[in-house]
Amino acid sequence: DSYELGAKTTWLDGNLLLNATLFHQQYENFQLNSFLGTSYVVRAIPEVISKGVDAEILWQTSIKGLMVQGGVTYADTRYGDDLLPDADLFLLPGSRISFAPAWSGTASVTYQWDFGSDLLGRFNIGTKYLSEHNTGSDLDPQKIQSGYALVNARVGIGSKDKRWAVELWGQNLTDKTYTQVGFDAPLQTGSWNAFLGAPRTYGMTLRLQY
Repeated sequence: DSYELGAKTTWLDGNLLLNATLFHQQYENFQLNSFLGTSYVVRAIPEVISKGVDAEILWQTSIKGLMVQGGVTYADTRYGDDLLPDADLFLLPGSRISFAPAWSGTASVTYQWDFGSDLLGRFNIGTKYLSEHNTGSDLDPQKIQSGYALVNARVGIGSKDKRWAVELWGQNLTDKTYTQVGFDAPLQTGSWNAFLGAPRTYGMTLRLQY
């Protein structure tokens, strides 16, 4: 069951969009996929409730070709209070669910400009932020990931008819080390392993359309 109450507004002769939504979502028999180090196990959680607010902005500035985008979400997403039969899931009832930060946000700036009569340049830099959250399905405290932000950027040039484009890009420019999934090490009681996010990465992309 999902309920939403929101508003979509337009300002500055249509150049500024501000939207906001309050939400309340209730899940029954939520499917929790747990990695045990050697295999995956799916358990049905009786109830999960998520409630919060989501807001976003899109601003076409007075500077030609310059656009600013952003968004922020606060979500209180928790398991129900029902006790679970699985002994290793005793921390779940009433707790914030895995991979569900209270705060998340994005922001980006894009600038686009003309090169002569046939070419178009484009630059974009953006960031994504996640507050502290647990990366383990059992909510073991050792699997908590502290809040972090990732920064990505892209610059390119191409034809105005979009027949071709060349882009240079970089992801995780600050080379932030962060955990995507934490799990108990197989056959090693009291040890933990993790799948880490991608490190700083650079590349070039050629796009052709015909």
